[in-house]
Amino acid sequence: MTTIYSLSQLGWTPYFQQQLTLEECTQCVPARVIAQHRSHLELYTEHGKQDLPVTHKLPPLTVGDWILLHHDGTYSRLLDRLSRFARKASGSKVSEQLIAANVDTVFVVTSLNHNFSLNRIERYLALTKEAGAEAVVVLTKSDLCDDPDSYRRQVQALDPLLMVEAINALDANTLTGLQPWCKAGNTVAVLGSSGVGKSTLVNTLLGQAARTGCSADWISTGCR
Repeated sequence: MTTIYSLSQLGWTPYFQQQLTLEECTQCVPARVIAQHRSHLELYTEHGKQDLPVTHKLPPLTVGDWILLHHDGTYSRLLDRLSRFARKASGSKVSEQLIAANVDTVFVVTSLNHNFSLNRIERYLALTKEAGAEAVVVLTKSDLCDDPDSYRRQVQALDPLLMVEAINALDANTLTGLQPWCKAGNTVAVLGSSGVGKSTLVNTLLGQAARTGCSADWISTGCR
């Protein structure tokens, strides 16, 4: 059975609503792109999940985009993006490749071991700022670190206003500090190198959401 979400649960905000004309409010259906495939896009509307065939008439779209559909399910137009992640496309005539759109918060994840790198964190923070999203640095594997506070201080020195959380991604009790960014309708992306615990973090947050009723439906793993 398809899960039904309200538009606000899907991340619909006044920023998108105000882009609609009076005619579009009655004649079009807002839909969010949740997955890309070679032949079609998976969408969610307030009526449930549906597919949109990929044709040459569609503009470049990415996961997180909000589009308008006619009532017959055909494409109408793309709404302006609140944030936009892209990278240069190598070996292609296309100058860039879209990664995600309309992300509210990015969890910049690094582990408290040999993977820890202030330079890498700074690059991820710059990428997040350029895209127009909020960054939260998440330090994983704190249970395996003798002095997690020393790492936290190093990261905090990059910016006194930066939000930094040290966690054990396997223990939901250590994730309470992340809950303000996992509220209903907030779109979170997870950014970090391989092996730092991104998937574990997402799985624990999703399990916590099921137990507590908070919304983590739009948390997704990001760049490797």
